[in-house]
Amino acid sequence: MTQKPSATCRDVLEQISAYLDGDLPAAACGEIERHCGECPECAALVDGLRRTVGLCRDVGQTPLPASVRDRARERVRQLMAVKESKS
Repeated sequence: MTQKPSATCRDVLEQISAYLDGDLPAAACGEIERHCGECPECAALVDGLRRTVGLCRDVGQTPLPASVRDRARERVRQLMAVKESKS
């Protein structure tokens, strides 16, 4: 933001996570959406975070290659063997 954020901008920032997660009541969502319709900086922030969250969710659903899963399983087995030998 190029200038000091307004009280409404600060409210949007405080609630942005709950808003993007769909955890706010409809009235609060409406207030954020109305504000974003009037405040291009908040609108850009909300849009950018929404896209970032979407990209993170997409990557999280991509299966790991078999070689990576195999190495991870083997490392877990090694760690469990070390733990058992210390018991």
